[in-house]
Amino acid sequence: MFWKRLLSGAVILFLTLGFGILGGPFLACGLGVLSSIAYIEFTKAAKVREEGHRFNAIEAIGLVTIIFYYVMLLMFEIFPFMPKEATGWLFESVGFYNNYTIILILIFMFGIIAILCAYIFAYPKFHVNQVAGGIFGLIYTSFLMSFIYYTRELNNGVYLVWLIFISSWVSDTCAYFVGSAIGKHKMTPRLSPKKSWEGAIGGILGSGIASTIYGFFYLKHFGITFVLLPCFALLGCVGAFLALCGDLVASAIKRNNNVKDYGDIIPGHGGVLDRFDSVLFTAPMVYFLIVLLIQQELIISIF
Repeated sequence: MFWKRLLSGAVILFLTLGFGILGGPFLACGLGVLSSIAYIEFTKAAKVREEGHRFNAIEAIGLVTIIFYYVMLLMFEIFPFMPKEATGWLFESVGFYNNYTIILILIFMFGIIAILCAYIFAYPKFHVNQVAGGIFGLIYTSFLMSFIYYTRELNNGVYLVWLIFISSWVSDTCAYFVGSAIGKHKMTPRLSPKKSWEGAIGGILGSGIASTIYGFFYLKHFGITFVLLPCFALLGCVGAFLALCGDLVASAIKRNNNVKDYGDIIPGHGGVLDRFDSVLFTAPMVYFLIVLLIQQELIISIF
């Protein structure tokens, strides 16, 4: 089991590095596939799918919504090569947003409304818990996952996107070793008996240190002032805390539904959600902290 888990982890790391470096359409397609698999894993675990059935309308609507959403992200890579007369309107500002952003929001809105319509027109086939699970799963497995793409598409995103995985995976590793060595005070004994407060603190500090070191080389490479270095430390610590929350949320959902793993697609790790549960929570916050604190150099303007 150990070697199977280690080999699978190495493959995941290799693929993450590959898609992260390539970015653009490759990353959009890769995340689209991951989100689709994660959605099916979630709907199965959360009992959105009826017992004895392989698929239902809620899952179908969710998958179609995810596909359209990621197709739009993929199209973002194609628009620059198309005539401006045909695509220029997409990036015209309308209030707080441009038309492209409005379309992305519209896709999710129609997906949610379509699930609700399936609920009322097929009544009483679906229970309200199935509907709530289908909508929650759509946001949880798809929208949150897409912030990996948004981070990669930022200026210097090919360097900054790794902060998502440093915050989640480095913190998880540090928490494991610290918790195994000195962990005595259980954090959530009924939810995750192996997690301790000592391990959580070790994970947060480990991620903060790793992110700071990464930030040092990033700032040095681009000749940016080291005043921004605390931003990387903050990003690593906040990201690690959210990674822990993401892991616990995924565990709570599994325990509520008496499920051991979300799937078995990744040998030794389980399903996509078992491996990326912490990343789903880390990615959005890392994106916003990068935009607000690092790219806009907010801390410099304050001081």
